[in-house]
Amino acid sequence: MSFIGIDIGSSQVKAVAYGPDGTVLAQSYRKYQFTTPGPGKMELDGRTVMQCAFAVLKECACLVKESSPAEAVACSSQGEAFSPVDERGNILMNAMISGDMRASELVSAFADRFGREKLYRMTGHSVSAMFSIGKLLWIREFMPEVFRKSRRFLCFEDLLCLRMTGKAVMGYPLAGRTMLFDPASHTWKTELLKECGITEEQLSRPVPSGTVVGTILPDVAGELGLSPGVLWVSGGHDQVMGAYGCGVRKPGSAMCAAGSVECLVPVVDRMILSDELYRSNLCSYDFAVPGTYASVAYSLTGSNLTEYFIREIIRDEKRDYGNLIGSMPKEVTDLFVLPYFTPSGTPYFDERTPGCVYGWRFGTDRGTLFKGLSEGVALEMRLNYDLLRKSGFHLDQLIVSGGGFRSRTMVQLYADVFGLPLAVCEEKEAGCRGAAALAAAAGKNIVIPPPKIISVVEPELVKHDLYNAKFEKWKIFSKTVRNLSECLS
Repeated sequence: MSFIGIDIGSSQVKAVAYGPDGTVLAQSYRKYQFTTPGPGKMELDGRTVMQCAFAVLKECACLVKESSPAEAVACSSQGEAFSPVDERGNILMNAMISGDMRASELVSAFADRFGREKLYRMTGHSVSAMFSIGKLLWIREFMPEVFRKSRRFLCFEDLLCLRMTGKAVMGYPLAGRTMLFDPASHTWKTELLKECGITEEQLSRPVPSGTVVGTILPDVAGELGLSPGVLWVSGGHDQVMGAYGCGVRKPGSAMCAAGSVECLVPVVDRMILSDELYRSNLCSYDFAVPGTYASVAYSLTGSNLTEYFIREIIRDEKRDYGNLIGSMPKEVTDLFVLPYFTPSGTPYFDERTPGCVYGWRFGTDRGTLFKGLSEGVALEMRLNYDLLRKSGFHLDQLIVSGGGFRSRTMVQLYADVFGLPLAVCEEKEAGCRGAAALAAAAGKNIVIPPPKIISVVEPELVKHDLYNAKFEKWKIFSKTVRNLSECLS
């Protein structure tokens, strides 16, 4: 038998089939591209995403059908983005993904009227245009015909669930990212739905992660090469699924992920809605294990900066990441970088301030420039780490995950900046593993073990001292650039 986890991201969808012992039996992926049809706009075609999701699931199912047929499937999904669908399930417009900030002014005015802290206490999230609530308000205001025709508003997990089972169901962690959901009572907030002009029936039914939703429809199972009776199990937000998949299971541990979005995902045994978290725009919402909660501290500039650097700065058609890493100097650079090459993430939710590099001269070679950029992202995450600790998240173990950490050199950089040992797990597709683990536990009461820790990278204390000194200066630099941006805007 096997269990399949699907991971829907902003640039690709992946599926991995795991055996009961966690062995990878098959995997598949399809890439796609988001579009930027205008300033502040980032969209994905939900039809393409669904086609790719079906394709990777079919490939995995067929590869294991003879030897280890799939028994259950679950989904890890990017948050916030949703597709309006009509009565027949047709998608009416592209999904606005996390980095889409077109609703900034609209959602800010709404928050001022409704009450920003009131919204935070209701939903566990601080106001930002990235969340579904702002995108809903924008569609109602500027695309009234689409809004009128919309029977449902579905995030990618529940859109796929509907196609698979005929039921619109989503996991609690993904419901939390809409900013319409109360993670304390696990209900949609009627007051917020009324503000958006929608009803509860237009949203999916939220359930705990790891809930059996039902069996995959017979005709769909036949199309995908699945046996009759394969179960669909609820998953949730990809950051939570990734943390669960790389071994974060109990309070005190956290995932440190270097993907397109750089993030820290700690888990606690209670919901924290402190003033410190509120001031730092740090959320509190459901984790993959019922009764536990997570936060997400993140930078929207992550490994996408590496891709940009290779493509646009050094124009390396071979995409030689190893050579670029090898060109980095061993010493701490004298560059100061504010990595706001996208809108920032936590703690500032800054959509205005652009990225900034200070100290760049003719003598700065590409390795030094790239390391300086990487240090900027790492220092931004160090800021978030310090804020999480001050807010009640006691982080004893950081498990690293994601393509940005495929080099030990980069793991060492983060260990030196944080001053902590970083555990490297063997799992490359943590979101898929997290989803598959939920599917196995719900479907067959089988515990897929966490991935093995293959190494622990200790910080170099001399380097950590140097980065501590640089961090204090970097915080002054960050504040100065943000103030300058406000003056120039």
